[in-house]
This record gives sequence, C-alpha cells and structure tokens, in this order.
Amino acid sequence: MKAEDFLSAMGNIDERFLDVEVPKRKIRRKWTAWVAGAAAVLLLIACPLPVMTAFGSDEAYNVLYSISPRIAQDFKPVQKSCTDDGIEMTVISVKREGSRAEVYLTMRDTTGECPYGDWDLFDSYTFNFPYDMNGHCKFSDYDEDTNTAYFIVELETMNGRDMPKRKVTFSVRELLLGREKTMGDIDIDMSSIPVEPEAVHRDDITGAGAYDYIPDSADYRFLVPADDPICRPADNASLDAIGYVDGALHVLMRYEDVGHTDSHGWISLADRSGKEVIAEKESVDFTYWYDDEHTDMCYEYIIPVEYDRLADCTLCGEFCTALEYRSGRWRVTFPLK
Repeated sequence: MKAEDFLSAMGNIDERFLDVEVPKRKIRRKWTAWVAGAAAVLLLIACPLPVMTAFGSDEAYNVLYSISPRIAQDFKPVQKSCTDDGIEMTVISVKREGSRAEVYLTMRDTTGECPYGDWDLFDSYTFNFPYDMNGHCKFSDYDEDTNTAYFIVELETMNGRDMPKRKVTFSVRELLLGREKTMGDIDIDMSSIPVEPEAVHRDDITGAGAYDYIPDSADYRFLVPADDPICRPADNASLDAIGYVDGALHVLMRYEDVGHTDSHGWISLADRSGKEVIAEKESVDFTYWYDDEHTDMCYEYIIPVEYDRLADCTLCGEFCTALEYRSGRWRVTFPLK
C-alpha cells in the first residue's frame, strides 16, 4: 500500500468506530460485522505508527519498518546529522548513477579526546531501505586537523534497475578508534628455543587457519602459556610461549579484549637476508581459541621448519589493534536524489 493510500484510508475511518459503547445485552452479529470490527481495531493500533514515525519516534519507526519498510521509509524524516557520545555523524554528499549510489559521510570527534588514526565501524552498521539492495561501508581517510574520519557507503540494486530516489536509513552501533599497525622483528633469542616443552591437547579449539576443518584435539599438542608474557611486541598483544613441538616451531600469541580492540596479527620467520622462511611445500598454520574469561583470543602459529635453521632466523610479527572502543546510537536518514 502506498503511503498516500494509507493516509487516505486513515482519514476515511468513520468516527463511529472511534467511540463504541459496549452493549449491556448480547447481540447477535454476523461474521462480517466481526471482521469489520477487528479491522477497525487493527487500524486504530496501526494508525499512530506513521504519525509517531514522522515525529521522530525510533520505537514507532522500528515497528512500522518490520510491517512495511516502504511506508516506514516514506514517513521517516530526513536527518542528515546526529550526535552521540561526543561523535557527530553527517552525510555530506550523495551520488547516483544507474543501479549504484555512493554516499560520503563523516564521523567527527567534537570533544577532541579521541585518539588519532583510522576509525572502524566494526561491522556494526545496518541499512534500512524499501527495496532489495546491497550495501557496505568502508573507511576512507582521517583528518587530524579536524578530528574527522571519512567513510564511503556503496549501494547497489539487486535486480540491476536504476537506483530509486527513495530514503535510506544508515545506523551505526560501535566504533573502533585509533587503529594502529605494528610491524617488525620480535626480540626473541632463536638459538635457544626449547625443544619439546610442556604441551597439552585442547578440546576448546574455536577455529583454524589452513585447515578445511577444526582439527581433532587428539591430533595436535599445544603450548602451555608462561605465568608472565615473554614479551609484548605491540599494544594488546603478548607472546605467551614459544617452543619446538612435533617437528614444527610453535608460537603462542594472546590478543587482548578482542571484542573491544579487534586485536589480531600474524607471525613469520625471516632468514638473515630478510626473506620469509617456510619449509618446502608447507605453509604456516594457526589454531585459535578463547581464554577462560572469553575476552582474549589465543592464537598458536605452527611453522614447519627444521630446528637447526632457527638460530639463523628472526621471528617477525605484524599486528593490528584499536586504541579505543565506543558504543552508541548513530542514525541518519537521507534521500537518494
């Protein structure tokens, strides 16, 4: 139903249905009268939703969108900017061409307290639109002079038709601020790597890298972390154990508070010339699991290399983390014109 038809139907409701007295005695009614009464009740329940949506009620909008996305978007007021927790999200331009549209928006720190660096929406964004479309958002740039992060939203119709000139609502729930990358050598004496250190089987494996399946806990042994980290090669990352187990170099890394930092990384070996060392026809593998508190993620990297080569190698790392986490309710609505 079109929005204008919906409003017309609302205006044509007879006032008699708005003030019905309950009869004191039983009256037989035909089933058609019952259906008409039920329909009137449903209309009375539904009628406030568009009005409340038009006046900016998010609760009414969410309910109406679940019933009819098209009507919800028609009544949703245009709001190209919003602020929460000191961060302002603003739509700055929209470009339509054929079946595609590009939307440029900013996330600006109005307090000047957020860390500098790349920002990440942490896959917490959603789109509301009345047609079948695909959409995604990617980080573009960060301006330190204005404390502003720039993003590009890309939309495309699924049937290849021209992008409709309708309103789109874009929402964000989480932000990772000040993403930083650390690359370089890890200060480990590779000439004294322990052989067959204490190792255990694990039954809490969450996933694995090069495997097509999660390995059976009985097939592999894993390092036991030291009481204290051996070293901390980057923020929110620690090397908790290293050793030569079952014919391969094992390196146990802990990435802290991954739900708020998205910390992750990669471990490799390099020879004296700086070239990466990987055994012939083999590849670096890894397996991971959560710690007991389910906040940190433990990765055990398995590098198939001869033990005698380790003394001539350097352990290298590449790590990524965010310095700050924010949660909030950022939502903008804009027309695709």
